[in-house]
Amino acid sequence: MPQADPDILRSAVEFWQKLYSAREARVKFVKKDGTIRIMRCTLNFEMIPKSKHPKSVNVPQILKLIQNSGIMHVYDLDKKDWRSVPFKTVDWLELDGDQNKRFKIRPYKKD
Repeated sequence: MPQADPDILRSAVEFWQKLYSAREARVKFVKKDGTIRIMRCTLNFEMIPKSKHPKSVNVPQILKLIQNSGIMHVYDLDKKDWRSVPFKTVDWLELDGDQNKRFKIRPYKKD
């Protein structure tokens, strides 16, 4: 059995876990209108203004929604607000800080 490539993320949940563990990241994806966007984003509450914090955080519920819809909500550090990222159009995720690494996105294909 071939080994999995550690630099490739295959699920939205893997993507969210990597982003959640980083202080800051960049993500390249295709927006609904077809334009390509590179967004500086985070899920680190220390970098998000308190006024923008969600009322509650239910990680199992978040992961279930991500798994079902493939849409992730991230905090855009440049626009200073929450944005949706469709996992199926993400090209790569680049983490800053200790991890400082780029992951290619190759979603599992459903049969």
